[in-house]
Amino acid sequence: MDMLSRRIGGMATYITLMGKCFVVYFVIIFALRLMGKREVGELSVFDIVIYLVMSELLALSITETDKSILRSMVPIFTLSLLQIVLSWCLLKSKKTREIFEGKPVIIIHNGHINQAVMKKERYNIDDLMMQIRNRDICSPDEVAFAVLETNGQLSILKKEQCKVRHPEPLISDGIINQSVLDDLHQDVAWLLAALHKEGVERSEDVFLCMLQKNGLFVIKKETSTRNAFFSHHA
Repeated sequence: MDMLSRRIGGMATYITLMGKCFVVYFVIIFALRLMGKREVGELSVFDIVIYLVMSELLALSITETDKSILRSMVPIFTLSLLQIVLSWCLLKSKKTREIFEGKPVIIIHNGHINQAVMKKERYNIDDLMMQIRNRDICSPDEVAFAVLETNGQLSILKKEQCKVRHPEPLISDGIINQSVLDDLHQDVAWLLAALHKEGVERSEDVFLCMLQKNGLFVIKKETSTRNAFFSHHA
């Protein structure tokens, strides 16, 4: 009788584990969908921390068979809400993005390697050359820009393919990037005058502005719906 009870108890434990795994699977999918679509390579440090904490909470909820899985649901959805709120703040504030995600930095410009930036970012020359070779490039002299992105990836633009004079936008979502102006040895007055020639009165009306070799590339802010966007670009 005792053996039968133990077997029944063991089966109940396995059934509980299977049920928890089933619930956790859909909780993970729902939480990730709730937090939005992002590729693994685009995850920020904050995203990675959130996912690590969530995975630990879910693992504990599965292994602790004597406790209800609902105890882990509250902190998981709290973390999801925190990530959504912070993502909204990052979307609205460039300063907040720089605090949490950092800024992209230029490591190579027209074949010249910025050794001071490499030292600051703790990026060694062997890693740099490996990334260059992975892009089928033989020498840094062939590179127009190599930018170390906020997610740690190195973006490389070849000289013969690059149409821009700076890899970062002059204006993004209405906010002027002063560091880009400094790199170009220009000021806000020059930028506003250039925008005026393009028929734009205010920098706040600009969604994206890049400096290309043949002048400014400007995209104005729109309030169009998704369907209007596709009909406009059909």
